[in-house]
This record gives sequence, structure tokens and C-alpha cells, in this order.
Amino acid sequence: MHYKISAKEASAAKIPHHIFNLNVILTHLAMSKIMLELGDGSSLKFMLIPIISIMVISYLYFKSKKLAQEDSWFVAAHWTLAWRRGRILIISYIIALTIITVITVLGSLFGGGMMMNDFSTDGSSTPIHEKITLFLSAVIVFFTLLVMFLLEGISVYDAGKGIIDPSIEKYLPRGKNANIALGEDEQKPNDPKKESK
Repeated sequence: MHYKISAKEASAAKIPHHIFNLNVILTHLAMSKIMLELGDGSSLKFMLIPIISIMVISYLYFKSKKLAQEDSWFVAAHWTLAWRRGRILIISYIIALTIITVITVLGSLFGGGMMMNDFSTDGSSTPIHEKITLFLSAVIVFFTLLVMFLLEGISVYDAGKGIIDPSIEKYLPRGKNANIALGEDEQKPNDPKKESK
């Protein structure tokens, strides 16, 4: 749905999506690389990544609540959209953590199993089910990150054009500060494509 927005609103509506994507790039990609280099194979140090990410997502949540009361509806709706996508990312963390916890508990109860060399200088090894579990959990989170990153990139474009899915009204009802809806196929009057026809 297209909405009538100002240039200031278009710019402000992009900010939550940029924050979300910076969280993906800096926290999940850059920090993961650092943790691999400094972590010595310890999975506990990787727990910093979802903790920092959840802090960023929490910021999106609290800011969306604040903007819903004082800013334009369109800007607040984009903050709410970014927060709702952050919730999906948090759910992927919970699923990954649940898988790791269940397999670790089962592994400690039943013990044994095949071992895998850690390729470290001290020649230590880890049960192979732990390695597979960590890999599976990482794939779940990575796939979620990839989808959310792509959706947020699209939302940056949409925010600049005054577009947002009208289903966001379920989570942020339109009130007195709501932008004027221009319709599904209408373009803004100052759109160069429309003027060239």
C-alpha cells in the first residue's frame, strides 16, 4: 500500500531497517569471525552474538513503542515491522538453543559415541553429535538471518517510496497521526514515472 509521506518521513522510515541489517553484518558476520579466531573452539563465547543481537532488537522494540505515540504512523510502522522481523530472529535463537540443550543432555545421559578431532595443538576431540548439533543450529540461524536481511533490504526501498504492507495495521492501528493512503497502484503525484506519461 502506498502512503503520502514527506522526504523526512521516508528517511526516518529507513533507519530501523538499516539498524537491523547492520546488526546482521557486524554482530553475526564480523563477530562470528572474531569468535572463531579467539574462541579456541569454545561454543560458549558464541553466546555473546545472540545476546548483543537481542539487545539491538530490544532497542527496535522500545523505539517502535515510543514512535507509535509521537511520530508519523508510517515511520512507526516501519520500526514495528523491523521489530517483528527481529522477533523471528529471536525465535530462531531459541530453536537453536533448544536443539543444542536437548542433544547435550541426551549426550551426557547416554555418553559414548564417535569422537571428532578438534584439530587443536593439544589433540583434543569432541563427540561428533555435538559438532553436528552446532552445525544444524548455525544453519537454522543463518537461514533466518539471510531471509530477514533480504526482506529488510526490500523494506529500505519500500520506505523510500512510501510503501508498507497494510497488514502491519494489526500490530500498529492507524490513528490520528496516520498518513493518507494513496491506494495499491497509485503513485505519488511527484513521481517522475507518472509525470513522463
